[in-house]
Amino acid sequence: MKSTRSPRIIAARAQTILLVTALSLWTLPALAQDRPERLSDKDVKTLIDQVDVGRDKFEGNLDGEFKGSTLRGASGETKVSGALQDYQDSTQKLKDRFTADYAASAEVATVLKQSTTIDTFMQGSASDMKGRSEWDRQTASLKNLADAYDSTFPLPDGAAVRRMNDRETASVATTIAQAANRFKIDLGNDKTLLKPEKDTAKKDLEMLIKQADAVKSRTSDGKPATAEMRQVVVQVAKLQTFVDAHPIPAMTNWRTVQTSLGKLQQAFGLTP
Repeated sequence: MKSTRSPRIIAARAQTILLVTALSLWTLPALAQDRPERLSDKDVKTLIDQVDVGRDKFEGNLDGEFKGSTLRGASGETKVSGALQDYQDSTQKLKDRFTADYAASAEVATVLKQSTTIDTFMQGSASDMKGRSEWDRQTASLKNLADAYDSTFPLPDGAAVRRMNDRETASVATTIAQAANRFKIDLGNDKTLLKPEKDTAKKDLEMLIKQADAVKSRTSDGKPATAEMRQVVVQVAKLQTFVDAHPIPAMTNWRTVQTSLGKLQQAFGLTP
């Protein structure tokens, strides 16, 4: 039977289908995207310094009369000078506390909370208020700092703020390599597995050990390691398929691999 639809309608429908398909393909990568490359301790230290410098420039450009004023709101009165001093004290404390052995997550949370309060006020103020441009620049640094601590800025109520520094991250990667090596021995001692199955699994475990060692080495040196970390995730998934199909009594070391992988994924911002 001959179609009764006009060429114009058919063409319009085809164009719509093409547009919808194109939009769906365009949005897929964004949905699957993880956090940008994990920052090293050195990068985070630089970022913390930038936040403190930005705070100083913001305060320095505020109107003197405003800095001496008192703000009144639903939560009571706030002396601007006191709030600015608290903000300065918090950023200085963050600079002092952040070390290779301490990520200062609690101190970052305090700075982000205070910054969020200031941001709320600034967003409700006149666009030509003195210090506005400096604050807009400060928010860019604050967003990067929040991202490095697996959070966002402005900071939502109750949001978690956490980071594993290079040393701790490298230690978790070492744990994966060591547990994988012990699990390789467990497989070798198991009497229920056929030799070809053992040999295949052992080779996959050796690859996992190599990849985990690469993450440990690069992280310890302050180098990017997200690509190596993704290889670890893929390799563990491959081995998990084997484990599910060939369960053995000795699973403690493999569970250590799984637990440590979750911690490492969090450190790199890779969604489990």
